[in-house]
Amino acid sequence: MAAQDVDMSLGRHNFFYAGQSKQRRMFIVKDGQVSWAYADQLHKGEISDAVLMTDGHILLAHQYGIAEVTQQNETVWAYAAPEGTEIHTIQPIGRSHVVFVQNGRPPKVVIMEIPSKRIVREFELPTNEKGSVHGQFRNARLTSRGTLLVANMALGCIHEYTSDGREVDRWGGFLPWSVQEMPKGTILITGRKGMIQEIDRQGHVLWEMNTLDYGLTQPQKTIRLKNGNHIVNNWYNEWNKTPMDTLNAPVQALEIDKEGKVVWQLCSWRNPDLGPSTTIQLLGDAVNRDRVFFGELNSPKPKLFVGPNQPIGEGRGIHPGRVAWVHCPGVAKWDGKTGLWVEDRWNDQAMADRMIPEAVMQLTGQPTAKKAWQALFRDFNKKHGRGSRGYKKGESIAVKLNLNNAITHRDTIELNSSPFVTLALVRSMVRDGGVRPQDIVLCEPSRAITDSIYYKVYREFPQVRFVDNIGGEGREKCDYYPEQIVYSVDNGKMARGLAKCIVDADYLINSALLKTHNGPGVTLTSKNWYGATDINLLWRQNAHVNVSQDKRGGKPQYKTFVDWMAHKDMGQKALLFLIDGTYGSRDVNGAPNPKWMKAPFNGDWACSIIASQDEVACDAVAMDIIIGEWPEFGSLNYCDEYLREAASIPNTPSGTVYKQEGRALDKPLGLFEHWNADHQYTKIDLKYKKLF
Repeated sequence: MAAQDVDMSLGRHNFFYAGQSKQRRMFIVKDGQVSWAYADQLHKGEISDAVLMTDGHILLAHQYGIAEVTQQNETVWAYAAPEGTEIHTIQPIGRSHVVFVQNGRPPKVVIMEIPSKRIVREFELPTNEKGSVHGQFRNARLTSRGTLLVANMALGCIHEYTSDGREVDRWGGFLPWSVQEMPKGTILITGRKGMIQEIDRQGHVLWEMNTLDYGLTQPQKTIRLKNGNHIVNNWYNEWNKTPMDTLNAPVQALEIDKEGKVVWQLCSWRNPDLGPSTTIQLLGDAVNRDRVFFGELNSPKPKLFVGPNQPIGEGRGIHPGRVAWVHCPGVAKWDGKTGLWVEDRWNDQAMADRMIPEAVMQLTGQPTAKKAWQALFRDFNKKHGRGSRGYKKGESIAVKLNLNNAITHRDTIELNSSPFVTLALVRSMVRDGGVRPQDIVLCEPSRAITDSIYYKVYREFPQVRFVDNIGGEGREKCDYYPEQIVYSVDNGKMARGLAKCIVDADYLINSALLKTHNGPGVTLTSKNWYGATDINLLWRQNAHVNVSQDKRGGKPQYKTFVDWMAHKDMGQKALLFLIDGTYGSRDVNGAPNPKWMKAPFNGDWACSIIASQDEVACDAVAMDIIIGEWPEFGSLNYCDEYLREAASIPNTPSGTVYKQEGRALDKPLGLFEHWNADHQYTKIDLKYKKLF
């Protein structure tokens, strides 16, 4: 490009800069001037990695050691690499630890306490035994999930590790120099032969750029700007036998816009001489070490309204406040990359068929699934003024599924209700519960019932009805009764109509999913009721008033969920609450992701089903499982507000008078409690059963 089309000034960005060179220097460039410079006096090695932090301190890895320095050029601490090893990358873990990769025989990930320099944990990394120590690893970065991404130059792959050394995932076929997680969880890889690629966690390439097209032969780090532009640095080897041609000096970095045009060029070898580039970091991207964690080290904890073992409310059910948690490792086996998770090869139907009967037996305390279903129906009918009797032929049972990610009948990779759990539920209802297939309605009024669910159930039970938002292909199109919901407060444009299949049913089963949500923090049984209302298929056109909590201040307020839980044709008509956690997910949208690392899952999918007659207790247990696994998830702050409100009726913290059909509620809607550090409750009656 013509020079006049490209900004070549130092003032376009304020940035921190360092590079692998003979002089081992670092700079801060601000407002077009070098505002700080540092020169390492060890006279050994090369600065391969450096991290500017919000407190002004800098971590650096200089091949033969690591250190933390201040902008007053003071060394806070320094650590020398053991003989025969090299260190080329480092990351902070809060204020008390760092993690680095130590090239060697064998190479290791090392977690070190600072400033004491005590090694608290280490685990080995795979490498090519024939290669040099120098060429093993260059870059590693911690993720928003508290895992470590490692660029393995020797094997040409990216690893993801937990803090205890378990490999979460591996993506091959790259020549990585550096790797980083992007804000939406994708992975950006800068390769040694000019390829920059962004991949999803299934390994699919979403975007790529070849820097050789721009004359960049040695890219090592990439910055994605908020406007979609990319800044890519370009290293120059000072150890080349041929001296640099100063008249045609290589660029140190380029900014390339979304259309592929160069808009900024950094080429500063004189006044000031910045030297070769390995690291370039915008000052606005300084790392807040207090927010960086690795597993349990510096792990954040969400702010909650209720502390552990502080029960609120009254339990419901045959055994008040009982929640059954059935854990069956192996029921879900998707590799996270190949095909769709709904395929038969990735799921064990026989295991799913065992989980549903076991859940109702654990819940009711009955020795057989047949007696358990009878107990559920008798208890429900007695409490609803129908006498202590079971199900009768002709009574309708609607199962509210959760297919929030489906707007067509076509199967997608995104997480929705499991066809295997759904079939297992129908099988148990028919075989154990004595329910006629023609009395069962599988429904998703606000979305579409996907083919995998429809055909798996229809082939065995063609008399079961299927009702969804779009109809056709064997599904009935949902109709609605208008103005069925009267909210306890003025709730703006929130939906007020209810699906006829829900209102007309004699019994409901709420079959939700175990996952987080960017709004209310979790999306469990209470959130699943939203899909029974007359909302639009396109979610952005719907109101979400009083659904999310005040995540910053924790100010108590009215919660829409409580009105759904209290509604006579929603929460109060539910025979059973189920949460399908056979996969579970940290991501509300997209494929199930990631696998669950902590006990009792230990690197597997959750492989769980949670069941209760008490909606509050059911969501409480599922919420604790999610918080225990992903405490860093940003929306979890005060996610327990709706459960505190529901369990505190009539004396709610927000002061809201919740009503049912115009009458003020005078009793809690269930039992709420958080478990303690040992996963124990004082009032919630949790029955955990592991099936093999």
